[in-house]
Amino acid sequence: DGSGFGDIEARSNFAETAFFFPQLHTNENGEIIIEFTMPESLTKWKFMGLAHTKDLKTGTVTKELQTQKTLMVNSFAPRFFREGDKIVFSSKVSNLSEEDLNGQAQLELIDPFTGESIADKFGLENPTLDFTVKKGQSTKLTWDLEIPYGVGAVTYRIKAKAGAFTDGEEMSIPILSNRMWVTEAMP
Repeated sequence: DGSGFGDIEARSNFAETAFFFPQLHTNENGEIIIEFTMPESLTKWKFMGLAHTKDLKTGTVTKELQTQKTLMVNSFAPRFFREGDKIVFSSKVSNLSEEDLNGQAQLELIDPFTGESIADKFGLENPTLDFTVKKGQSTKLTWDLEIPYGVGAVTYRIKAKAGAFTDGEEMSIPILSNRMWVTEAMP
């Protein structure tokens, strides 16, 4: 990938829970170290643990923790697209470093069944955007898209890089026929 985005791995595991059977290790101070794999959402989590001994003594712990990266990409993708719609697809780039960052972000649109690029079907003219984001701030990126007819789904992949920092996000979105009624019930 000549644009330099090829070695950036996009996050794609956005499970809402992280259920785990961790491997527990104790250090020289008797403190327990827990290792497990988190889903790749960059968000706040409620950590809940339950432990018990062979003689049925129990202990619980509840904490709040946050998963984050120095440079973060968060997209505002809808649950679905509609054929024929014209939309502004937007994403946020956040900078948690100690300095202002200049970088580039790239949007890829991929056929989820073949893995081939279908960006031209969506009228994506400028897939790569330059951005500047001040330390501790965020900036918005937008791409104009036209949702094509006859495409059942699309996988979007956004990758961003600024200096040594990178992030990426990938998710598939269904494309509904323009003839299908969509009803949403509100409480």
